Amino acid sequence: MPVFTFTQSIAAGASATPLNTPIPWQYRFPPRPALIELMVNATATGIVMNFTTGAESIVQGESPVQAGGVVGVMPARLNVEPIVDKVDAGEELSLLLRNTTAGAITVNGIIVMTYA
Repeated sequence: MPVFTFTQSIAAGASATPLNTPIPWQYRFPPRPALIELMVNATATGIVMNFTTGAESIVQGESPVQAGGVVGVMPARLNVEPIVDKVDAGEELSLLLRNTTAGAITVNGIIVMTYA
């Protein structure tokens, strides 16, 4: 069961793609069908996200990310509703986060992949 955790500070007006940078996650293209669970939060309001799997937009447009997170503390099912999708082998997972504010905000996240 591959797991990817990240904590990233996003500067004012900047974007981040945590699955691609600084080192791409090796399971960004799942080797076989899997269930993906994404949990993400931010230290303040103003972060929006777009999450796609293959050609399917799971979180469309620029949906707000839940605020109230603490730097370095990974979100858990008890306080963040997981975003869940079933993906086929080889579909690319893409997460785009954008800071819409005039100050830096830290985002914490975790992706859990369970093979189907």
